[in-house]
Amino acid sequence: MTAIAAGVVAHDVGRPRPAVGAEYIQVQFGLFSLSVPVEALETYAETGVAPDELDTYVNYLTPNAREQFRQTLNRQFQVDRVAIAQMGYSSIGVDFLTRLGEVVKTPSGQNGWLSTRAALILSASDPEGMSILGILKEFPTQGIHIDVARLLDLEREVTSYFSYRDATLAAIKEQSALEIADMAESVNEATIPDLRIGGQFNFTKTTLVLQNQLSDAIGAAPRAFEVDLYVPQTAPSARLSLVVISHGLGASRTDFAAMAEHLASYGFAVAVPDHPGSNTSYQLEFLANLSYEGLNPLEFVYRPWDIKTILNSLAADPTYAQRFNLEDVGIIGHSFGGYTALALAGAPLNRKRVEADCDPVQYVLNLSTLLQCRATLLPDETYDLADDRIGAVMAYSPVTSVLLGPESLSEVKTPVMIIASATDFVAPAIPEQIHPFFWLGTTEKYLTTFQPASHIAINGEIDFAAQVDVAPQVSTLLTGPYPNVTSDYAHALNVGFMETYVRDRPGYRRFLGAAYAEFLSEPAVDVQIVQKLTPEQLVSAFGGNPPIPIYPPSLPVPEID
Repeated sequence: MTAIAAGVVAHDVGRPRPAVGAEYIQVQFGLFSLSVPVEALETYAETGVAPDELDTYVNYLTPNAREQFRQTLNRQFQVDRVAIAQMGYSSIGVDFLTRLGEVVKTPSGQNGWLSTRAALILSASDPEGMSILGILKEFPTQGIHIDVARLLDLEREVTSYFSYRDATLAAIKEQSALEIADMAESVNEATIPDLRIGGQFNFTKTTLVLQNQLSDAIGAAPRAFEVDLYVPQTAPSARLSLVVISHGLGASRTDFAAMAEHLASYGFAVAVPDHPGSNTSYQLEFLANLSYEGLNPLEFVYRPWDIKTILNSLAADPTYAQRFNLEDVGIIGHSFGGYTALALAGAPLNRKRVEADCDPVQYVLNLSTLLQCRATLLPDETYDLADDRIGAVMAYSPVTSVLLGPESLSEVKTPVMIIASATDFVAPAIPEQIHPFFWLGTTEKYLTTFQPASHIAINGEIDFAAQVDVAPQVSTLLTGPYPNVTSDYAHALNVGFMETYVRDRPGYRRFLGAAYAEFLSEPAVDVQIVQKLTPEQLVSAFGGNPPIPIYPPSLPVPEID
C-alpha cells in the first residue's frame, strides 16, 4: 500500500462512526421503484415482525424466503478491517468496487463505489463482525439506490460460478472413484514408498549468472538473470535428468528452494532461475497496491527465453553437456510460470484471443485476466517461444484462458499435469485450469485438485508481512489454510511425474493415479487426480449448461469421444 493510501486507511479505520448512516434504500427495477427505510429492515431483522413500511413487500415472500431474508440481514462475517481497507484502496479493489457501484448508487444516481468502500471498512470495524445491516447503517449518504436488474445479473454470475465450481469438484471426485475401481493394484504404505519424504542423494548448489539471449534479437535492453543449479552427487558416469522450475509473478528462485532440493535428493539436476522483470521486487509493488500495471508486457516473451537461455548455456558448457540429458527436460511452472512452461511446450502466445477477450476485460471472478491482458501491450511481433527439448510439464495454478486458450493448448503434445487449487481467487480453478485441461492436445494429461488450497499453496508458509505491510489475513487468502500440507503433496507429485516422463520409468505411473491421490490425502486437504474427465460429466453434475462455457463460444467445439 502506498504511504498516502496507508494514511487514508488508518484514518478511515480509526475514525468514529458517522452519527447518521443511510436512512432509506431506493430499489429500482425498470420503471418500478420502491423505498424502504433502513430502520424498518433493522426492526424486521431483530424481531421477525415487518413494520408497515416493509410489510407489503415481505408478504410477497414465502415463509421460507422470509426466514432466509432475515438470516441474510443478520448474518455476520468476521473479517479483518485492515485487510478490507487494503483491498479497498488497491487498484484491483477500486476496479471491483467501481463495477459494484453500478449496482449500489448514491441518491443522485452516481456510481456508489466510494461510499461502499467507506461502509465496508467501517462495518468491518464492528467487534461483532461485518453484516449487511452494518454496511447499510455505515453508508455515508442519506439514501442508497439499488439497481435490481444489475444486482440480479451480478448475483446470478457469482452464485452460478460457485455452484458450478462445487459441482465440478464433485464430478472430479466421482471420476476419481471410478478410476480407483479400474485399478488392479491398491496403493498403501506397505506397497509403495512415501515420495513426500526426501530421497537419498546429497547435492551441491551453484549460482550462475546468464544473459537472456532474446535481448539482442529484439533490440531490447540487456537482461541478466541468476540461476540456482542443484546437482546431485551421483556416480560421475550417470547422465542426470534436468528439471527447470519457473516461479510465478512476484516470487523468486529462493521460494522454490525446498522444491528443488527435494527433486535433487531423488537424483534430478534442477535449475531455478529468477525472472528479473516479474520476481520478488514486483511482489512488493503488487502486494502494496494489488495492481498489475507496472508489469512490462515483454515478460510474456522474456520468461520462456530465460529458460531457453539456460538450456542453451548448459549445452554450450562441455561439463554440463556431458553430465546432463538436455534433450528431454522437465519443467515445473507456477502461475505465470505455468504459462511459461506451457508456452515452451508448444502453446503459442494467442494474440487473437488476447485481443478478443481483453476488450473489455471481464475479471470480477478472475483476477488473473488483469495480468493476462497486459499482453495487449506487446509489440506486434511474432515470437518463437516453443522449445522441443521440453519433454514434460507440471503446471501449478497456471494462467491460460486468455494468453493461450483452446487454440494454443491444443498444440501441446508433451505429457502435462495441471494442478488446480480449489479456492484460488487469483487464478480460479474453473477457467484457468479445469477447462484448459480439456483443451490440451496431449493424450498424456492429468488433472489434480487440492481442496482447500489457494493460489500460493505449494511453497509452505510464507511470511508476506515480513516483506511488505500486508495483513495476515491477506497472506492466508493467498496461501490457503494448510500450505505445508499442499507443499508436501507437490513434492511427491513432482518426483512421480518426472520419474515417469523425464527418466522414462513407467513403474512410477502408479504415483500419478487416483489411488495415489487417495493415499496422499489428509483430512486437512483433499487431493484428487483424474485422467479421463469429460465435459459431459461437468454439465451433468451442474444440471445444465455451465455459467462459464467449457469452450469459448466463438470457437467450434471439438467432437468428444
